Amino acid sequence: MAKKKTEDELIDFTNKAINELVFPKYTLKKAYNYYNGVRDPEQFRYLESNFGIGNPTSLEFIPLIRKHVDAIVGEFLETPIIPKITCKDSKTISNIERDKHLKIVKDVYTYLKNHLNNSILTFLNGRNITDKAIEGQINQIIEDIDQNFISEYEVAAQNVIQYILNSRDTDLIEKLRILLLDLLITGYAFYKVVPSKSGNNIEIKILDPLNTFIDKNFSSNYVKLSYRAVVREWLTKTQILNTYGKHLSEEDIEDLENMYETVTDSSSIYVRSYNNQCTGFPASDGLEAGRELTPGLPNEQYGVLTNRLIPVYTVEWVETDSDFKMQRYEQVKIGNTLYITQNEPVEVVRSQDNPTFCTLSTSGIYFSTRSSEPYSLVLACANLQDKYDVLHFYRDSLLASSGTVGDWLDVSMLPQFLGTKLPERVQKWLEYKKKAGVALIDTSQDGIAFNNNTAFTGFDDTVKAQTIEAIEMAIDRIENTCSSITGVFRERLNGIQQKDAVTNVKVGIQNSFTITKQFTHQMDLLTTELLVDCLNGAKKVWKKGLKGTLILGDKGVKVFTALPEFFTVTDYDINIEASSNIVRDMETIKQIVPELIKAQALDPEDLIEALTVKSMTELRNNVGNSLKKKRQEANQVGQIQQQLEQSQQQLQQLMSENKSLNGRLEALNEAKIKLEQDRLKSETEINWYKARTDKAYKDSVAETNKQKVEVEEAQMYDGNPHNNKVKY
Repeated sequence: MAKKKTEDELIDFTNKAINELVFPKYTLKKAYNYYNGVRDPEQFRYLESNFGIGNPTSLEFIPLIRKHVDAIVGEFLETPIIPKITCKDSKTISNIERDKHLKIVKDVYTYLKNHLNNSILTFLNGRNITDKAIEGQINQIIEDIDQNFISEYEVAAQNVIQYILNSRDTDLIEKLRILLLDLLITGYAFYKVVPSKSGNNIEIKILDPLNTFIDKNFSSNYVKLSYRAVVREWLTKTQILNTYGKHLSEEDIEDLENMYETVTDSSSIYVRSYNNQCTGFPASDGLEAGRELTPGLPNEQYGVLTNRLIPVYTVEWVETDSDFKMQRYEQVKIGNTLYITQNEPVEVVRSQDNPTFCTLSTSGIYFSTRSSEPYSLVLACANLQDKYDVLHFYRDSLLASSGTVGDWLDVSMLPQFLGTKLPERVQKWLEYKKKAGVALIDTSQDGIAFNNNTAFTGFDDTVKAQTIEAIEMAIDRIENTCSSITGVFRERLNGIQQKDAVTNVKVGIQNSFTITKQFTHQMDLLTTELLVDCLNGAKKVWKKGLKGTLILGDKGVKVFTALPEFFTVTDYDINIEASSNIVRDMETIKQIVPELIKAQALDPEDLIEALTVKSMTELRNNVGNSLKKKRQEANQVGQIQQQLEQSQQQLQQLMSENKSLNGRLEALNEAKIKLEQDRLKSETEINWYKARTDKAYKDSVAETNKQKVEVEEAQMYDGNPHNNKVKY
């Protein structure tokens, strides 16, 4: 349990932290000056001075490093932030596994139920209900859910993060731009995520590296894992009352009103240190070795202003209580006399798996070397900036003092007939020579021998082209050296020339991304830390849940509700894909899209979508969906072609069978004709036989009838009708 501290103990600890950590950061001031194009005008005064005769030009600050830094920042801002949320505490993971299992059971049950209904209907229709693929379908359902299951915990956190990314109140993209600038200029980046004054939103406060002082944990590059932190703000009395007025007594407010007012010369204040003075200020290399020149606060505008700025120190530290549980304390000091003390530890968001651990609220990242020294990209190129400006000064001075090609003229040899005064004779002689092409002489003049008026071979005060080319070559080499340090080569600064080969440009861009990856990687880590802190801050601000809207594309809007039980008690881990990898992969995909179109693997309209898309996920999905669509179309065409080939084969087979059947039919027709002929022949013979038989029968009948007639005739002639015996 945390032991309550007395007010005197808190004040002593606050003063100790301020005295031990707060110091003037002259080196960082110099870094900001070189980025902003500010240099001590006295640093190279000895070059500009030429003993009062007058100098045609002066040494100017021509930004060299700034365009490299801005290129890195610009490419980072062009890369969309697509965070992937995962849960990491054991309790939530167990709940997710249980939800996944219930989802599998429910979907399998639904599938089997539908399958049973269909089987019953099939059975009633008298068809076979055996389905051998049902096991495969169930396995496919289980595999799909296992791979693509997204829990409500992850959905709620994803919606909260997207809401923070889209919110105008947090203004996250602008805050990330400032943080990346601070990181590249100074090697530090500091911020705080705090509840807003209304308590219903979160606020991201970007801390000035010049006014943020950390008792660093040398085993970690994350600021929040440090031991103590002091944040100094320069506020007016009105701002102090607005922020801390409810914590001040009437006596404190009266003391605040009576605090000092400072009259500050707002012109540049320079702190100079020399090698022979042990002032503790850093000494730089260069033409004036050992001299450090940096401007002071509050600004660079010339004039005298009355500034009612009072330093406000926010001091925080972590310590372990008697229960071996880490607690965080936070105190405020206003000016030199006012203190806002808090005996109780600050309420912090703790991890589910490690509830005894806590960190500072001051967060950020160090971009430091293994010796824990911050690496400033600007200071690494400061000497190159000085050389760059000196070379431009020499080049401009040579051009400004450049003369002409001329002749030497002996004034004693000028003809006297050109005039009575020397200037008149010189002017007329020059006019005759330039316009008429005649250089007049008078050999009758006393003491003049016959020779040319040019006593020597003439003079040439022009600047030789080789000299300017040499200086320009030295300037180009300095730019190349600066590019090799920053990793931003001319290919990424739109410095590609027509003579450059495509392969060389690709190699240059690839090498550039490789070198700058260390900077973008640090910024990706910082973005991840910032989003995690925002999510932890959201747990405190939106304890009852969050209902908001998300913009989907140009027209779509999604209304979501993040319930508190799904994100306020869960530990989250956020993963962001490396920006350099995203940019490189997007460029690679955009380059192969035209080739895929030529190969008819994509449609031409896919090229426009690929060139205008801003998200790697969207680009991958668009190209993937187009390829899938083309593949399906190709499969359908292939299936149709296969069916056509099968149909052609079947047609050929049918034609062959038809030919065979036609042959058999012809044979059958011939046999039929023969049979018909045989039948006709048989019928003819039968009919002929019948005719002969019928004729024989009829002949016999006729003979019989003849005999019968003869008998009847004989009876008639006998005269006795009863005599049936007739004698012949």
